[in-house]
Amino acid sequence: MVKKTQPELTWIGKDERPRLEPRILLEDPELSYRAAHRVTPDDQFDNLLIHGDNLLALKALEQDYAGKVKCIYIDPPYNTGSAFEHYDDGVEHSIWLSLMRERLEILRALLHEDGLIFVQIDDREFAYLQVLMDEVFGRRNRVNVVAVKMSELSGVKMSHVERRLPKLKEFILVYGRRANAPLRPIRGIKEGDKLDNYLKYYTKIIVNPNDPPESWVVVPLKQYMRDQGLKTDASDVRKYQLQERDRVVYRTNNKVLEAMTFETDIARVTSATGLEYIWWEGKQMLFLRDYCEEYLGDLWTDISTINLNKEGCVDFPNGKKPEALIQRVLQLCTDEGDLVLDSFAGSGTTGAVAHKMRRRWIMVELGDQCVTHIVPRLARIVDGQDSSGVSISVDWTGGGGFRFYRLAPSGQKI
Repeated sequence: MVKKTQPELTWIGKDERPRLEPRILLEDPELSYRAAHRVTPDDQFDNLLIHGDNLLALKALEQDYAGKVKCIYIDPPYNTGSAFEHYDDGVEHSIWLSLMRERLEILRALLHEDGLIFVQIDDREFAYLQVLMDEVFGRRNRVNVVAVKMSELSGVKMSHVERRLPKLKEFILVYGRRANAPLRPIRGIKEGDKLDNYLKYYTKIIVNPNDPPESWVVVPLKQYMRDQGLKTDASDVRKYQLQERDRVVYRTNNKVLEAMTFETDIARVTSATGLEYIWWEGKQMLFLRDYCEEYLGDLWTDISTINLNKEGCVDFPNGKKPEALIQRVLQLCTDEGDLVLDSFAGSGTTGAVAHKMRRRWIMVELGDQCVTHIVPRLARIVDGQDSSGVSISVDWTGGGGFRFYRLAPSGQKI
């Protein structure tokens, strides 16, 4: 008997492992899809959409893709005990743990040495999943636990406030294949009063920011907007300030710079911390870009979950994730051309966003929505007909393609 030296999560049936029969993937050319012509030289056509059991599909992928996936995002069933339109979300707790353990082990094998896996879950199975992932990936390889706002104080949940606080958040568990796997910091716009306290001072704009500073023309922001035929309501001004934050400025006194002698009225001064100051005609020029942003933390409250049915033109109640959420995940750990995997594809959001962001992708989905929802959603993206979600922010106009696969019947050898 092997003596175990590490704490572990135990459950009924943990030592009963399924015997997986090797399967091959068979392409269905009628459901594969590609753009009529290459839109850019970097168009990706080798994306895979697999219809079938994700455990068997992941095993089939292992030989060719082990260690090659830069980012894995999965949104597995939360085990709520409910049956939804497109999937059943209630199995016995120990069975759920076994199902997740088998899949996580193969996902780890597929993950690149510098890759990250993101698993979204709610509080029903969160604690158990974290301990399970500590076992599979190693506790020292846990990168973050992110809390993300996924709901509003409205709807059915408000009818139970006398028994439990309304659920607003979910969790994303982030693990690496190794310790200290690289994570890219993201700067985002500050929220609420923190931002408004800065915006009220930034009332000037540089008309010609690409010219040398000595040639700059600085005018009042509202005047400039009116000259451009833009509305100047408070909300419009606020939006424009942020949009043009690289050239929206505030001129202020700086006693340190005032005491210095410059040969001209325009000067650049680099501080000990590396921040560049611009001395412009007797005042220090502060740029909104340097003060309206802050680094992203592990509490995400800024991603809207309202009107998600409009994204991708597919309706998927109780299971659809915002494209902006997947965009953020991919920004944290991938570049264009990197490989992204989602083995619980649902309505296809991960592949949709990865495609628009010019990443390669693999998705697996067991349900019929693989054909009824995901295929048409991706086809619209390939054709450049989807302007929803992150399309505009990533400048997506179409291109690429994907191949549709099914698992070969049992007994068909590799």
